[in-house]
Amino acid sequence: MNDLKKQIDELFEDKKMSVYDAAKKLGVREYDILQHRGEEEFKAVGKEHLDKILEEVSTWGEMLFIKNTPEFIIEIKVNVAMPKKAHGFLNFSGKSGFLGGHLKEDAIAKIGFASTKFMGLLGRSLHFYDSENNIIFKLYVSRDDKMKLNEVQEQKFLALKNSF
Repeated sequence: MNDLKKQIDELFEDKKMSVYDAAKKLGVREYDILQHRGEEEFKAVGKEHLDKILEEVSTWGEMLFIKNTPEFIIEIKVNVAMPKKAHGFLNFSGKSGFLGGHLKEDAIAKIGFASTKFMGLLGRSLHFYDSENNIIFKLYVSRDDKMKLNEVQEQKFLALKNSF
């Protein structure tokens, strides 16, 4: 067993361990942790599937957009419309409540399907990675007021993951 995997497995003996915390403790990227957690928790696919994934996600309704920075974890509830391609960018736009912005079309190298626990709750999310396995942003399946995952989105997430 490789040494990193052994260290990861030891950290996750603590049921409250998060991927983010494990990455910080070991001085590696979240991707490095997730790739050792097994396909039930994480599956990565290549950028050639980006259009299919974004097209599917655009039908899911409101999701949680997360962007981590060293100082600030930004969380915004948004709908994700299918972006338009122009001048080397994916242009996200829509009326109020939709994700907006411009992402370099060639920035995403892979997309990860993550099913991990945070603060004891299972979450399901899509992670968009650059060529060095840094997270560009994440989209999480939404929760209701009782913190229960949106069942329709969860089923769509699993079906999309299993289609690869």
